[in-house]
Amino acid sequence: MEDIKMARIIWDGNKNWENVWDGKQPWDRECEEKSIPENAVLIDRPDDIIKASIPYMIIPCIVCFVAIFAKKAQSDEFIFNLWFMPLSFIIGFFVAMPLHEFLHAISYPKGAKVYIGVSLKQLRAYAASSAALSRGRYIMMSLAPLIPGIIFLAVFVVCPISMKWLMTICVVPSFMGLISPAPDYMDVLIILRKVPKGAMIQATENGLVWYL
Repeated sequence: MEDIKMARIIWDGNKNWENVWDGKQPWDRECEEKSIPENAVLIDRPDDIIKASIPYMIIPCIVCFVAIFAKKAQSDEFIFNLWFMPLSFIIGFFVAMPLHEFLHAISYPKGAKVYIGVSLKQLRAYAASSAALSRGRYIMMSLAPLIPGIIFLAVFVVCPISMKWLMTICVVPSFMGLISPAPDYMDVLIILRKVPKGAMIQATENGLVWYL
């Protein structure tokens, strides 16, 4: 049997957001086939993940604005080149969205099957898997999409003020890269509070559960 070096990532295409979570997708069937220990504990998470995660967007947003104001303090001129703003939005939304989910997907262990896709109409993307993850790996998987946002913000901060085109390209991906993982930040705090060390975390038809 061929040795699988990493998770098997399956592109699921463009779907309506409601269909992604209708319980009829391939990962839902795979979850149903999993053998879950009887002592598994359901992790209490908000019903509306996006709405509940809004407070977690505040600090990343402040960080980005502080970077912009610090950059503006270096010059009396307008610090952006608006000709490059469309490219910044394209990267920030249409490139960063699937990249966000890809970074989730590659965090899964070898042999896991992970489906990633987009819902262009709702400007959302998703990654779904029936694979169980250790507590530590789940936290790593949740925070992996932070990496592009940190990189874009770092480039924005160190970029010479004369390179307005580069600062402009970096600004939207910086915001999106740090703000879009807000639901993941929330999940990490929930996991740290409610899931003991050494536990495994598993997606089920009823939500996330943990077990030892």
